[in-house]
Amino acid sequence: MTEPLIDTHCHLVLLDERGLLHTALEGAAAAGVETIVTVGVDLEDSDRNREIAEAHANVWFTVGWDPQQSQPPDAAQRRALADLVQHPRAVAVGEVGLDLFFRPGYHETPLQVQQRSFLTMLELAAEFDKPVVIHDRDAHDEVIAALGHVPDVHGLMHCFTGDAVHMRRCVDRGFAVSFAGIVTFKHAGDIQEAASGVPADAYVVETDAPFLTPVPHRGTANLPERVADTAAKIAALRAEPEDEVRRRTTATARRVLRLPEPA
Repeated sequence: MTEPLIDTHCHLVLLDERGLLHTALEGAAAAGVETIVTVGVDLEDSDRNREIAEAHANVWFTVGWDPQQSQPPDAAQRRALADLVQHPRAVAVGEVGLDLFFRPGYHETPLQVQQRSFLTMLELAAEFDKPVVIHDRDAHDEVIAALGHVPDVHGLMHCFTGDAVHMRRCVDRGFAVSFAGIVTFKHAGDIQEAASGVPADAYVVETDAPFLTPVPHRGTANLPERVADTAAKIAALRAEPEDEVRRRTTATARRVLRLPEPA
């Protein structure tokens, strides 16, 4: 019997908006993805993820305020985020973090604003003893520095794009690194090196669906079932049995996100 998998990071709200929610959940079940974590990027999105998690026993959600938000949460928004993070199906604060890939149409939020948002959300995670799911794009040093202000938080480095040296910094800081479909890309040598060398109990897998579709499905919307392709690529990179990678990443995801065993 094939070992189960956990998709630690996807966006079921966006799949639902594309009419793909039912397809995504059915495909995940068929591929052995027994648990899905659907991730919020702001207050409204997090609440919509809550609704999906309440409706599906294998779905859990996070409460986020991502670095593309134009302002930090105000006092009322922070209270609402705090209420939401205490929901019994909320497993983490995220996604939160820093993004220095400034492009018109992607985001133009100044770093100083992102840093205030990030600190607010890290403090929220510490207050309610929740792991954090961190978005880090072109901001490795800045993310590590920000974490120094709230040293008690731990969690996942979502969609890891660093090299082996940065992977070790994250692991030493108490984080597991999360590999998405990028690890299957032809020119992802640094990420593949990190995946090859990361400690066996310090990484997980994700899709970031509907984004970052892995090889060989490029050109289509990503789906939670394709976390299996990422796990298979990592198994090949590590010269390990695929079931071993599936077993270890599932165990690590359950530990870091405090996910219960499925009923």
